Amino acid sequence: MLETIRKRLTLLFSGTFLLLLILILIGVYFTTARLLDQTELNQLKSVSNRDLFERIEHGEDRVIRDPIYFQLFNPDGTERYTRLPDDLPKEPVRKFLNSNKMTEKIFSDGQHFLLYQRTSPEGSTLLLKDISATEDTLERLIAMLSGITVLSTLVLMGVSYVLAGRSVLPVQQAFDRQRRFTSDASHELRTPLTILYSGIELLETEPLSAEGKTILHDLKSETASMQYLVSDLLLLAREGHPGPMSLLDMSTLVTQTADRFRHTLASRTLHLDVTADLSIKGDRNQLIRLVTIFLENAAAYSDADIEVQLQHTSSDIRLSITDHGIGIPKENQDKVFERFFRGDHARHGTGTGLGLAIARSIADAHEAVILLDSTPDEGTRFTIVFPIP
Repeated sequence: MLETIRKRLTLLFSGTFLLLLILILIGVYFTTARLLDQTELNQLKSVSNRDLFERIEHGEDRVIRDPIYFQLFNPDGTERYTRLPDDLPKEPVRKFLNSNKMTEKIFSDGQHFLLYQRTSPEGSTLLLKDISATEDTLERLIAMLSGITVLSTLVLMGVSYVLAGRSVLPVQQAFDRQRRFTSDASHELRTPLTILYSGIELLETEPLSAEGKTILHDLKSETASMQYLVSDLLLLAREGHPGPMSLLDMSTLVTQTADRFRHTLASRTLHLDVTADLSIKGDRNQLIRLVTIFLENAAAYSDADIEVQLQHTSSDIRLSITDHGIGIPKENQDKVFERFFRGDHARHGTGTGLGLAIARSIADAHEAVILLDSTPDEGTRFTIVFPIP
């Protein structure tokens, strides 16, 4: 569980950093792009009509500073002089001239051009500059920023994983101490409880009054409940530490467990639908306990028949236990796997409130997932999804 918390903290730190880094780099990119575009545009704006006329008079068709192309129009809109690239598409230029835009970018044959038009009493002027070098610079900037983002994120993930490990270490130590205490206390309690239970059974053979027999029966029931609780606590103390894993015939295990449990049901039927020869890798004793917990849960909160189904899909093996009882309210469905939680609808039943918590710990140890589908007054279905070995 703590390893899961560690991974989530790592993802949280890394994700937050990545988001901030992306926002910063996006800001850097757009700021740089805007500055470069403004620089190119300012250069076009700085070219006056006088400069253009002088170039034309001297037989030169380009402005000296950069490859700036131009086209001059008379006040009536007729073309006065033109010097545009031969491979420049005419349709985008025509649309630009007919629009009210002052600037626009066009792309043609791998080249980027910036267009700028202005009007004066002498007519209108179209200025055009090849900005492919600027666009290439921006593309290299994107590649560099992307590389920085990926590298920084990978480095931070490593650092976050180490820091997250250190942050959960005290929690891990606290859990270990709690687990050891629970395990030691459970071991210590089992012996006196066993002796007490045996003593009560011996007393039952003695002649007692009716009141004495009633008191003895209550003591025996409470002692049995204590033994059951101690066993559950001991099992929870071993959470995440199953016994030896081996390839098991899950079909046979479910069938045998259900058949043994069938004899405890009175005036009810247990419907069994098990696909043969389904195997999973796991601890046999813990899997029997897992199936038994859900069968006991179904029997405790339902007076109707119980359905057990084991089937396989292309990606997993699914065990479903369905009852038609009181169901679980929606607000409690996220809490039923918590230790000692018992909803108001379940307080009349027997048990320690640890069954589903134990079931989840067993499922987690087997890399399985428990799905819950329940409707109040209609019933509950628990589905345990096992990975295919």
